[in-house]
Amino acid sequence: MGMQAKSNRRIPTRTLALIIIFMVLWLIIIIRLFALQVINHEKYEANVIGNVERETDVLANRGIIYDSNMVQLATNETTWRIFVSPRDVEDSTQSALIASQLSTILDVEYDTVMAKLAKVDRADETIKKDISEEEYDKVIALIDEYDLDEQIHYEAYTKRYYPYGSLASHVIGCVGTDGGQLGLELQYNTELTGVAGKYITARDAQGNRMPYKYDSYIEAQNGANLVTTIDTRIQSVLEEQLKQAYDDANPLERVCGIVMDVDSGGILGMGVYPNFDLNNPYVLDAVSKQKLEESEYVKDSDEYNKYYWELVYSMWKNKAVTELYEPGSTFKVITTAMAREEKVTTFSDMYTCDGSMKIKGYDDPIHCHKKTGHGTVTYRVGLQQSCNPTLMQVAAKIGKEKFYDYFKAFGYSEKTGIDLPAEGQSLYEDYSSFSNVSLAVYSFGQTFKVTPIQQLRAICSVANGGYLVTPHLVSKIVDDRGDVITSFEDQQIRQVVSSEVCAEISEVLEEGVSGDGGAKNAYVAGYKIAAKTGTSQKRDVRDSDQVVGSTVAYVPSDDPQIAILIMVDSPQLDSRFGSVVAAPYVATTLEEILPTLGIEKQYGSGDSEMITVAISDYSGWDVKEAESAIKGKGIACEIIGDGETVISQVPAPGSIVQQQNAKVVLYTVESTEDLLVSVPNVVGLGAQEANSVLVSKGFNVEYSGAVNQSGAKVTAQSVAAGDKVIYGSVITITVRHFDGTE
Repeated sequence: MGMQAKSNRRIPTRTLALIIIFMVLWLIIIIRLFALQVINHEKYEANVIGNVERETDVLANRGIIYDSNMVQLATNETTWRIFVSPRDVEDSTQSALIASQLSTILDVEYDTVMAKLAKVDRADETIKKDISEEEYDKVIALIDEYDLDEQIHYEAYTKRYYPYGSLASHVIGCVGTDGGQLGLELQYNTELTGVAGKYITARDAQGNRMPYKYDSYIEAQNGANLVTTIDTRIQSVLEEQLKQAYDDANPLERVCGIVMDVDSGGILGMGVYPNFDLNNPYVLDAVSKQKLEESEYVKDSDEYNKYYWELVYSMWKNKAVTELYEPGSTFKVITTAMAREEKVTTFSDMYTCDGSMKIKGYDDPIHCHKKTGHGTVTYRVGLQQSCNPTLMQVAAKIGKEKFYDYFKAFGYSEKTGIDLPAEGQSLYEDYSSFSNVSLAVYSFGQTFKVTPIQQLRAICSVANGGYLVTPHLVSKIVDDRGDVITSFEDQQIRQVVSSEVCAEISEVLEEGVSGDGGAKNAYVAGYKIAAKTGTSQKRDVRDSDQVVGSTVAYVPSDDPQIAILIMVDSPQLDSRFGSVVAAPYVATTLEEILPTLGIEKQYGSGDSEMITVAISDYSGWDVKEAESAIKGKGIACEIIGDGETVISQVPAPGSIVQQQNAKVVLYTVESTEDLLVSVPNVVGLGAQEANSVLVSKGFNVEYSGAVNQSGAKVTAQSVAAGDKVIYGSVITITVRHFDGTE
């Protein structure tokens, strides 16, 4: 009995212990479930979803950049990434097959492919990106032939592509891994960047695809498209002339140019040379590459790589917008606008230039570019001949306070607001330190610095009747349907001077081109061009006598529509004036682009010798009919041979020649070897003398440059002296004015 009772008392103790143990276990389970279902619910839910869903990005296309005529300047092209899934490779034999085939098709190392296939726990190992369509087709054929759809995969995506390569490179910019890097690509990166979509595929526990009803698709949204004010035709011509100016002047630094609508502020063309290839933006231009090669840095060293990137970033800089220069005598247009608006002078007032002028507070005299002086001349002539003392005297009449106020009103104290990144900020004196000496040198555009776009904007305000406008490159932003999302409204910030003053200045500047002014090299027969040249010293370059030569112009002077600026930084020529290194290229650019804008030539009585004519094709014509047609155009005609049908002709069809002395030679015989004529040397002769010499030898002449006044000299001829060409051929002579230029 006693022992039984003792045993019965122990049973509740064991039971209690078990109950306690089970309670502790249940408590642990409850706490664990609470953590899983409440505290870490989102985390584990995402893990579960990740195990049953496969998510694929649907890439959005970056917006297209168009010129003003809807020509694509920046677009996208489809390319592919080829990748393998090592975990799905069956055995070493299949690995070898894949490596052998892909290395051949994609031109990659066999060992490289094998190394990637060895990562057996991986599902995505890239073999090659940006493959061609031909390579893509071969990979698809390989997959089909060997049933490798689980082992080899491809992914299509779009890559940025620039159809015109280097055209407008500094304006358009390029794209990196994080979006736009410079130019419009950077400025409008948010608008151009689309929103990626997603395609979510449901999978079961074994990884097999579940029915389509469990899939979901989020559509990608393409980026918006930019319609710019750039005209590809104008941009091409401008860049050709910038390259020519660079080649001719051999400058230490770069050249740049801008063509702008004077009323709207729309940029029709903007270029920098040397430029770079937008499709290969990290490849240095020839000049930068030479600098890198000539450096003493060891290739691939830290110093070498640092210098390489410095050259890349320097190459990318848009000189027309980011860099500063002293505008020099092109600023005299602005000083004149101030003076006429304040009525402190007329164009008939007389001023005396002795070659220099003393300013109180400054020990040394300030010189004119014409060291012997211009003598006593009207203000009209003083401006046209770019006389510094004349401008200094006029500025003194304006006074420091009003001059400074106008300086700011013309936009020189503020950025233009152009829609490009990294616009430079001008450098100028505070009014507290603006002295009489400052006033004197500011009057002819020195000792302060502005960007080229600032200077051209101010010139445009004189061209358009006095209104300061906002330069811009994008006219509207549209979606893929062409619907306008945003449009640029032309912004007239303020009127600085009256339209009457502007018209008066335009007339005087045009006389400086067509007459005997300093801008004669900007002359184009048939067009009224208002222009001003400038040459400024580079004062911030130690122990240097380098200068910046530039020219501004707008046309037609009596109804201005477009303005242009070309600037050459540190030219290496004997004559480094803006009238020599920039004005001729302004003239050629205008001559080529104005017809594309519907602005036709209107020859005046003084332009008769510059009238040109295009030669038609007379091959196969009856000789008499061809002769009659040619003479009917006011062109001389000469017939070689006794035949009745024209076999060939000189000049060739489409040739442009000066009408006044033009002659078409019609050949009715097959052989012309006996009619070769030696070309005389006319370099260094006056334009008219050279023309007479060439015409007397039976050649046709085409001018490249201005011959509007006496004094123009031939600097080059298209066919070297002594070479023999067929009788009647066209010889192009390059002419430049060097007298009275600045």
